[in-house]
Amino acid sequence: MGMVYAKNEYAIPRGRVFFDPFDANGNPTGEIAMGNCPGLNLSIETTKAEHFSSEKGLREKDESLIVEVNRTGSVNCDNFSAANFALWLSGTRATVNQAATAVVGEVRSVVPGRFYQLGAKAANPLGVRNVTAVAVKNADTSTPYTAGTDYNVDPETGRVQIIVGGAIVAGNVKFDYTPVAGTYETVRSGATAETQGALRIVADNASGANRDFYMPKVTLTPTGDLPIIADGTDFVQMQFGLEVLKAANAEAIYADGRPVPGV
Repeated sequence: MGMVYAKNEYAIPRGRVFFDPFDANGNPTGEIAMGNCPGLNLSIETTKAEHFSSEKGLREKDESLIVEVNRTGSVNCDNFSAANFALWLSGTRATVNQAATAVVGEVRSVVPGRFYQLGAKAANPLGVRNVTAVAVKNADTSTPYTAGTDYNVDPETGRVQIIVGGAIVAGNVKFDYTPVAGTYETVRSGATAETQGALRIVADNASGANRDFYMPKVTLTPTGDLPIIADGTDFVQMQFGLEVLKAANAEAIYADGRPVPGV
C-alpha cells in the first residue's frame, strides 16, 4: 500500500471583525461590529540574540535564541459607520438633540457674495441644519430683507447666501430662524492618536475550515488617507495600523477551530 498523506487545507479567508474598546481602567466595554473589512493582516517580526564561538580561528555561530517578537498588522474597513469613524478619529460619538426653539436676532457680520451657517458658534461650530422661518433683517431697524433678492436660503443645510447687488451691504445683520426638532449623531476627534481594546474575528471562510481569532489586547492606530471628496466610483476605506500586545495573564493571539457535534 502506498503512502497516505493528509489532505491540504487551502483557505480563502472571510469573516466578521469586532473591536472591544477599553475604558479608562483598561476594562472591555462591549464589542463593536466593524462591518465589512476587506483586509485584515498580521505580520510577525522576531529578533535573535546570536552567539559566536571564539575557541578556534574560524568564528562560528553556536547558538541562536529568539529574544523578541513584534506582532503588527493592518485593518481595512469600508463600513463608514459613526462607530468606525470615531475609532478612526480616536474620538467620541454622541447623539445630539436639536430642539425646535426659535432663534430671534442672531447678529452676524456679513459681506455680500459670501455664505453663512446659521447657529454656528464655539459650542456648535457646524451650526444647525433643517430650519424653517428664516429671515434676514437690518441690524439697527429690524427691517426685513427680501428672500431671493437680497439673500438666498438652503433650509436643509441651514445656510444663507448674501446676494451681491441686493440691499444688504457689508456689516451686521440679524438672522431669525427656527430649527426643526430632531436628533443626529456627532463624531469628534480625540486628544489621542490610538485606541486600545480587544479584537475578535469570527470566520466564515469561502474555502477552508473556519478558525476564529481573538486578541485580548491590541492597539488600533488610524493611518493612511481618508477621502472626504473623491472623483470616481471607489468605495472609501478606513485604514488602521494594528499592534498586538501581550495582555496580563493571557496570550497575545488565540486561534480556535470549532467543535463538530457528535465527533
